[in-house]
Amino acid sequence: MLKKYSGYFTIAAFLLILSFLFYLTDEVYIERTLAAEIEFGIERGESLNSVVSRLEEIGLVRNSFIVRSYLYFSDFSAPIKPGLYVIGPKYSVRDLFNKFAKGADIEVKIFEGWTSKEIAEALEELGVIKESDEFLRLTKSFDNSGVQYQFLTRGSSLDLEGYLFPDTYKFERGSAKSATEKMLDNFNKKVFLEYPEIPADGLRNILIMASMIEKEVRTLEDMHLVSGVLWKRFESELPLQVDSTLVYLKCVLMTNPDFNDNSCRLISSRDKELDSLYNTYLYKGLPPGPISNPGLRAIEAAAKPVESKYWFYLSARDDGRTIFSETLDEHNLNRVLYR
Repeated sequence: MLKKYSGYFTIAAFLLILSFLFYLTDEVYIERTLAAEIEFGIERGESLNSVVSRLEEIGLVRNSFIVRSYLYFSDFSAPIKPGLYVIGPKYSVRDLFNKFAKGADIEVKIFEGWTSKEIAEALEELGVIKESDEFLRLTKSFDNSGVQYQFLTRGSSLDLEGYLFPDTYKFERGSAKSATEKMLDNFNKKVFLEYPEIPADGLRNILIMASMIEKEVRTLEDMHLVSGVLWKRFESELPLQVDSTLVYLKCVLMTNPDFNDNSCRLISSRDKELDSLYNTYLYKGLPPGPISNPGLRAIEAAAKPVESKYWFYLSARDDGRTIFSETLDEHNLNRVLYR
């Protein structure tokens, strides 16, 4: 009799396991289709159980017990990564958690000489953030009250132009704050810690100079020479007369954020009369802040200028070569020849 019942128990257990495997396969492995893509955010430090519960609440998971069992028995040990994930229109629960383990990061190349505005537009276009205004609000009014970054002054409304280090990054989707902090951390590592002898205020002046050099010159050799020219003019209290500061003034500071007409890049004689501290024709000294986010080459050139006999330079219109001059007469002649 006992033998008879043990046979029933074996069959029942087999059917139970078979049913579980059926539901497991249906719940975890079978691909489903959504009417439209949806966004699902995972907070930093959120537990696996919390994520499963929220997925069940919005209908992406039908049976949280089955999913938790799958994650437990499959030895899912990879930590889930925070970020904003796009799910659908087709998905499986197994693919979801593999995606959560890999992360929602998006690779973005930030180019040397980009302004904060250009970075914001790229992050929006590539889907890192929804709106460029979100990034600009953060980077134009950054809170460093707790002196999180030693290369920035203490304050609650700092402009980060110049400190958003150009590099290739993997950014969390949907996090302007994370993207900003990642660029500042990289600046700290690759710039601030590389020049420990330069105080924060001195480094800022170097960044301002580097931001102009980045926009004005192409080759590393010319960058060092132009750095020497501009620092010499600065120390002699001569106007720097850098066209790129006028471009920044017109295209960034004086332009509607949604305005993308490149005509603002054309410099006229009237532009040189614009009353702004960024007008390096009208005002002596460095502009109030960087006009771009310079890369390592320009920063190195600004920190290590090369002395020369030159006082002037310009970029040739045909090929962008830097033409240097010793005297104003020679410079004016070069303007006729190369502009």
